[in-house]
Amino acid sequence: MVIFKPFKPYMPAHPEAVAADPYDVVNVEQARGDVERRPNSFLSVDKPELFVADLSLEAWGRRARAELERLYETELTEQANGFYVYRLTSQGRRQTGLVATFSVADYEAGRIKIHEHTREVKERERVEHVAATKAHTGPILLSHEPDEALRRILEAATNERPLFSFTDSQGVLHEGYAVPPKDQARVIMIGATIPSIYIADGHHRAKAAAVVAARELPEGESKLERDHFLGVLFPSDELTILPYHRLLTDVTPEEVAALLDGISFSYEVLSTDGLIVPQARGSFGLSYRGKQYALTKRQSTTALDVATLQRDILEPYFRVDDVRTDKRIDFVGGSDAVEQLERLAERPDVVVLTCHATAMGELMQVADESGQMPPKSTWFEPKLKSGLFIHRFD
Repeated sequence: MVIFKPFKPYMPAHPEAVAADPYDVVNVEQARGDVERRPNSFLSVDKPELFVADLSLEAWGRRARAELERLYETELTEQANGFYVYRLTSQGRRQTGLVATFSVADYEAGRIKIHEHTREVKERERVEHVAATKAHTGPILLSHEPDEALRRILEAATNERPLFSFTDSQGVLHEGYAVPPKDQARVIMIGATIPSIYIADGHHRAKAAAVVAARELPEGESKLERDHFLGVLFPSDELTILPYHRLLTDVTPEEVAALLDGISFSYEVLSTDGLIVPQARGSFGLSYRGKQYALTKRQSTTALDVATLQRDILEPYFRVDDVRTDKRIDFVGGSDAVEQLERLAERPDVVVLTCHATAMGELMQVADESGQMPPKSTWFEPKLKSGLFIHRFD
C-alpha cells in the first residue's frame, strides 16, 4: 500500500503572477528576467542565486527562506486540509493528477520507486532549500498504473469551480481544484490498494525530503508534515515523454568520419534531407556541417535507446565516458527542441544526435527491476509549475 495524506497547502492569490517553471529547466539569466517582469515569480524562492552571485550554501538557503516569507505575507494563504487536483492541458492532451503529500517511509521502503541516481552537489542544494524554507515548494511528478476509481474521483472534482485557471506563455492551461470532502476517505482507501508508485521527475527533491526528515526535529516543526513530501500523482497513460537529444561540441571531421565508417557494420546509415527525430526504437539522427543522416540499428535490442547511443556512439567515437561530467556534451529536450538543434547545428564544431522518446513503460520496468536509467533519459512535458501548492512543515 502507498500512503496518500491530505494536507493544508499554501496557494497564491494571483497564480499567474507567481507560478514558475521548475528551477532546473531555467538558467539564472532566464530566472532573473522572469523576476524582473513578474516580481512575485516563484523563481525568486527556487533560484535565490539570481539575486547575489557566489552565495554560500547557507546564505543561499536564508535568501530562499526570506523570499518565501515575503510571499507568505503578500500572496500565499493556507487552504483547507484535504486533497487537491492539478490538471494541465496542452495541444489537445490533458493530464489530471492528485495533489497530496506522500510518505518518506514509502520512499525509503521502495514503494515509491526511483529510476535514477542523485548527484551529490545537486542533492546538497535541495537539502539546504528544504531545511531552510521548512517547506516542500516544488511538486514531485509521480505516476501510477491507471486506477479508474481514482480517475473518476478526480474527474468529478474538475466539475466544480476551479481554484485557479490560467494559460501560461507556452499555451498550457493550468487548473486547480479541491477534492470534495465526501471523497477524501475514498482517496485514502484507494492508496491502500496501490502497491507502488513511480517518481517520473524530481528524484533530488524526494531525496532531499528524506534527508531532512531523518534529521533531529527542530523546535516548531511538525514531524508528521516533515515526514511527507509534496507530489502530484498522474496515471501513467496520461503523461507525455518527449525525446532528450544530445549535442556534442569541439567535434572534428575525423571523428565523424570514423563514426560513419565504423558503425556501418551494425547500423544502416542513410543520408537525409534534414534533421530527423526518430519515430521508432533503435534509430538515431545525426547532423554535422550541413549533412544529416539516419542511423538505424540492424539488430533489435532490449536496451534503452539512450543507453545504446551511449554504448555504441558516444563512448567509442567521442570518448564521452560520463555524460554527467563531460564538458563536450549538452542535452536539449522539449517541444521546441528541433528548432533549437537546427540553430545549434550551424556551428562547424557541433554534432547533433537525436533520439526516439523513452516510453513510460520502459521507465516503469527499469524502476521495477531496481535499475537505473542513464542521465537525461526523459523529458516530461508539460512541466508542473512551482508555487501553486506549497507544503509547509513549520
